[in-house]
Amino acid sequence: MIIYLHGSRGTGKAALARGLADKLGAHLLSKEELHRVLFPRDGHPLSEEKDGWLCDLLLQATAWNLDIEPTRTIVLDAQRAGRTAEVVGLLRFSRALGQELHVVECVHPGRESERRPRSRRCQPVEGHLDAVPRDRTHLVDMSAPASAALQIALSCLGAPTRVEPSHDGSQGPDGVRAAMSEAH
Repeated sequence: MIIYLHGSRGTGKAALARGLADKLGAHLLSKEELHRVLFPRDGHPLSEEKDGWLCDLLLQATAWNLDIEPTRTIVLDAQRAGRTAEVVGLLRFSRALGQELHVVECVHPGRESERRPRSRRCQPVEGHLDAVPRDRTHLVDMSAPASAALQIALSCLGAPTRVEPSHDGSQGPDGVRAAMSEAH
């Protein structure tokens, strides 16, 4: 299963991603951490080009990790700066790898537009995430205490199930490239 964390800066995505990875025994792949490791002295905001490059690296790492351990859960904290509609590509990518995609959107009512519900319960996400089945899109109110937000996210995710691959089943290097091209 691939769990993609989505939401505006400052909502607590990174903390929730770490908590989910810890509780689920999952691999956490973070664009922010990768940026820090690869470009330790780069204090500038990410350019569109560098942002896309880092996201591509994370998708490649996701595919390689799942090739080695297909039952491993991957928590992906890699939202592209300025490109919130990347979810359709991620859905194709996860299907090509035979993995279920869950999108967890982190909102904080004090920091988000007022269009989002204020309930602390997990709800389907509306709008640009409609391509992902409603039972795999989850809204988590991050104004709740961190432990409560984590419990909400975990309960939303439920038990993971596998999705049948939509390609020839090959997840080696060629399968990785095919899945990567599907994500764009």
